[in-house]
Amino acid sequence: MKHETNPIYSGRGLGLFRPTSDGAQPFDEPTRTPRLLLRARDDHSAGVDGAWWPRTTNLTTELHDLISVLADRVGTTEQVSFDWNSMSVSQRGIDRPDGVRVSGPLPDQPPDIMYVFGTDGRRWELLVVAPQTDADGAFDTMQKAVGVDPR
Repeated sequence: MKHETNPIYSGRGLGLFRPTSDGAQPFDEPTRTPRLLLRARDDHSAGVDGAWWPRTTNLTTELHDLISVLADRVGTTEQVSFDWNSMSVSQRGIDRPDGVRVSGPLPDQPPDIMYVFGTDGRRWELLVVAPQTDADGAFDTMQKAVGVDPR
């Protein structure tokens, strides 16, 4: 007898939740590719692991897409910590059944740095570039954050 997994739809229209067995987050493919720049895999120098330039001040609307794109590096995301009030004026919660805990900043966490924790305990640090930043300025900031000379 074949059992099919019935998808569970969120009440907020954030997408489809479907448990996976391969360790990936249970999200559909990103609806919009996040504007994200990551350090090279073999670059273990000090500083942030990447920079994210969201399209809106409501960061939680883009969080599933960000987590989906990071899954290749982070694995399954367990928690995201950020000073949501510093940018996400109209913050709303993320769906509970997705298994991602969204919290405020940790002690001494800089207001423009998002911490993304994998289930393996590793913490990824992403510089969050303000969405209203012009494209050239955002790209320069992102390149500098990950150690790329923008010239």
